Amino acid sequence: MTLPINIPPMYVEIKYFLNSYRALSDARSGIRHLEDYLRDASFLLSEWKVIWIGSCTILRTCIDLFQVDARSCINADLRQAVAAEWASIKLHKDQHPIFWEFLRKERDNIIHEYEWAAYEAWLKDDGSVVRPTLALFADRPEDVRTVLMMRGGMYTGRNSLELLREGADWVEERIFSAIGKAGLDPEERRELRSFTTYSEHAPRGGLLSLLGEPEET
Repeated sequence: MTLPINIPPMYVEIKYFLNSYRALSDARSGIRHLEDYLRDASFLLSEWKVIWIGSCTILRTCIDLFQVDARSCINADLRQAVAAEWASIKLHKDQHPIFWEFLRKERDNIIHEYEWAAYEAWLKDDGSVVRPTLALFADRPEDVRTVLMMRGGMYTGRNSLELLREGADWVEERIFSAIGKAGLDPEERRELRSFTTYSEHAPRGGLLSLLGEPEET
């Protein structure tokens, strides 16, 4: 992030120094939008696909951004920790199926084939799932709600929205894991340009120096 030189110190949580976390925030916004859409829609519309495609793609991009953060983050320890986290994800694929079997595959299918595993369905009060046909669009039962379900692969039959939330939680866990391994707290605030703490950045003269007044001797 490039900032003007003559501005007062600005402090933000460490997590926001990472491109991957800022992208995750956007992905969570998309997930909330999709959740609201499915809850409020009175009939099935195809617009959910746009939100689904965007959210899946951003979540996959969050992990791709680990490689960017490993090169560009302001703090060397954090750069190394992010690089190590990505290396661990690649080395231990069996421990991270939600990335390799869902986020990665879904995004690749979208980009290369414009296909996705999620599909529209109606969830009845008794828990059964019905996939509506065009003939049913105008005659939606009152005891159903619109849901998205997964088809094909490891997550067949799973609620797509719940799986998307799990994917976002997994991404956040990986980001916070890297921050923790760097000996840092994701919620701690650091100065935006220097990565210093409040105490490190405070003028030696204390409050009086900030006010431009000489200290008593």
